[in-house]
Amino acid sequence: MPTATDKARSSARALAMATFTLTMLSGVTLHQRVTKDAERRRLLFQRWMKLWAQGLLDLFGFQVLVATPLPPSAAGPRLVVSNHRSPIDILLMLRYFGGVVLSRGDLARWPVLGVAAQRAETIFVDRADAFSGFLAVRALRERLSQGRTVIVFPEGATFAGDEVHEFQGGAFSAARGLSVEVVPVGVAYEPGVEFVNETFVAHMTRVASRPSTRVACAFGQPRMLSGSRKELAAALQGEVQALVEKARAALAG
Repeated sequence: MPTATDKARSSARALAMATFTLTMLSGVTLHQRVTKDAERRRLLFQRWMKLWAQGLLDLFGFQVLVATPLPPSAAGPRLVVSNHRSPIDILLMLRYFGGVVLSRGDLARWPVLGVAAQRAETIFVDRADAFSGFLAVRALRERLSQGRTVIVFPEGATFAGDEVHEFQGGAFSAARGLSVEVVPVGVAYEPGVEFVNETFVAHMTRVASRPSTRVACAFGQPRMLSGSRKELAAALQGEVQALVEKARAALAG
């Protein structure tokens, strides 16, 4: 059961998250208004977004261990592929890669973070709706065609444990025929951070009540996408699984 201290910590962090997020959104809006070039405005937003993601990780007490060398900056369209255990995964990927996230549709309705997600051009998808999936794949392909970085969690849901579940192939079909590099990522948390069988608010309240949380990320090196959708899904599932094991070893070390 949460103690009074845990509840107070959680409430304080929730208020700080809302204040920080809204302040950052106001700041980047003002900054963009004085920047006339569209590409510079986009890059400016990406810099602010990385600072926002890092700020929230710090605010919630996340101690991030980097188990492998970071990949170089993207020179063109990039697909970042990770396992999925918590909404915190999104902050981790944005912190290190920036870009646009392919995310579950209900994120748009989450308190505060939903506003930030919409502003960040998040691609929302209802995985139970075939037409929603079609629109998401089309939007994903459009972003890649523009030379953008797109972050995907091909398991399609959050899970407990280190087993990487079967990858869905939609994101890989969206990249077909494009010159896109892929970066696999494995993430491992301390026990108790997984987002399963609870609401978003309940999950974030529970995570916010923890004094601190250790998480490890292991990054693969960029390589060009090649092969069929099925082959890519299977190969990348295996690569991410190996990286999750490296991340878990870093936590245990």
